[in-house]
Amino acid sequence: PALARIVAEEAAAAAARGGEGGRFSLGLSGGSLVELLSRELPPALSAAPAADPARWLLAFCDERLVPLEHPESTGGAYRVS
Repeated sequence: PALARIVAEEAAAAAARGGEGGRFSLGLSGGSLVELLSRELPPALSAAPAADPARWLLAFCDERLVPLEHPESTGGAYRVS
């Protein structure tokens, strides 16, 4: 929960600063982080309405050379969770 809260707070702070259109950039790795953020980020975002995910720029960090749509890719893991 602490990590999800930090992400939400930083996204809200980026929106408040307004630089780059209030965009928030986040690099996401896979593994256990997928389940953790899938479970903990929605409640953290509910508590921080200014952390609008529509303004986020996500980068999926993946050492494997598989298509983004592949279920074993980092992007695929987040898509199905």
